[in-house]
Amino acid sequence: MNTDHLVRALVNDLRPVTPLAPTGRRLFRWLAIGVPFVAVVVVVMGVRPDIGEKLSDAAFLFQEFAMAVTALAAAWAALAAGIPGTWRGALYAPVAPLLLWGGAMGYQYAREWQGGDAAALMLGIDLQCIPGIMVTGSVPLLAIIAAIRAVGPQNRTVAVFWGTFASAALANGALRLFHTVDAAIMVIVWQFGSVLAFAIVAAFARNVLVPVRVPSMT
Repeated sequence: MNTDHLVRALVNDLRPVTPLAPTGRRLFRWLAIGVPFVAVVVVVMGVRPDIGEKLSDAAFLFQEFAMAVTALAAAWAALAAGIPGTWRGALYAPVAPLLLWGGAMGYQYAREWQGGDAAALMLGIDLQCIPGIMVTGSVPLLAIIAAIRAVGPQNRTVAVFWGTFASAALANGALRLFHTVDAAIMVIVWQFGSVLAFAIVAAFARNVLVPVRVPSMT
């Protein structure tokens, strides 16, 4: 094969490459899509009747804050995971706010246990929690999966896990604004448990959500 012809063929087939936007900018785009959607869901469902009391409850506000920070950190980690050369330690950034969120729920449970509130310690069935998180987190999840797919398959498991976790955590924060189940054991099992379960299932389904594109040889 003539080398000059090969070089010319390669040059003629070159296509302009669009630079990847910084992670912070892509995170802002995700928020611009996800936050308005979950806000609309809250409005459609109707805020809980005791919202005024809850917004003056420091424990409730702290859990909402911890969920929001966890969602932000998880979304950032998911978007950064596909970038070659990303420091692997950065992919564990959501762990700290996640522990904060878990600690807040544990504190609530300990307070209810010490208060002797038997009803608050009983685990019942919450039929609204799982579908509520699924519906509320659907658009944020689709948006972040699309962003992950645009980057590539690197660190797919981490990216999909944290991306799903971020979407479900954001949805859970919105859920608590219209869903009146607040007992610690119910929150831990049905709400936090659902968020974690969705993230684990999505991580196992990474090949479907973020398939590896095989380059065409034609």
